Amino acid sequence: MFLRQELPVRLANIMKEISLLPDNLLRTPSVQLVQSWYIQSLQELLDFKDKSAEDAKTIYEFTDTVIRIRNRHNDVIPTMAQGVTEYKESFGVDPVTSQNVQYFLDRFYMSRISIRMLLNQHSLLFGGKGSPSHRKHIGSINPNCDVVEVIKGKCLCPL
Repeated sequence: MFLRQELPVRLANIMKEISLLPDNLLRTPSVQLVQSWYIQSLQELLDFKDKSAEDAKTIYEFTDTVIRIRNRHNDVIPTMAQGVTEYKESFGVDPVTSQNVQYFLDRFYMSRISIRMLLNQHSLLFGGKGSPSHRKHIGSINPNCDVVEVIKGKCLCPL
């Protein structure tokens, strides 16, 4: 199971970046809550580090953990945004700090998207709840999707 190794690394990287935020931002209740979610999720994933990837019970328990982590992190975006709002209301806006926080948020959200995609893909593949209307999909991925055509279509249909 690829995710047993990959998810802890990705979560640890995000946690390291969070720890580099300004102290006053780290002290906001919302950012502390987000931090606690990442800590709890990392601890839960590390429980599977030395378990057999071939054992059906381990796969089931790991999948259950992945789903629980995915659900726990549902509110990460609004909660982190609330933390930034709390910080700005308490300490004002400093252009340099704001630029650094925005840089962090851009990286944080991109990382979150990739982690969420991995969590969803694993849940669909191993969770036993595939979509009968999308039988040709592998998890959430359509192997017959022509990415070039999708991009061309996007260019033809502006938002």
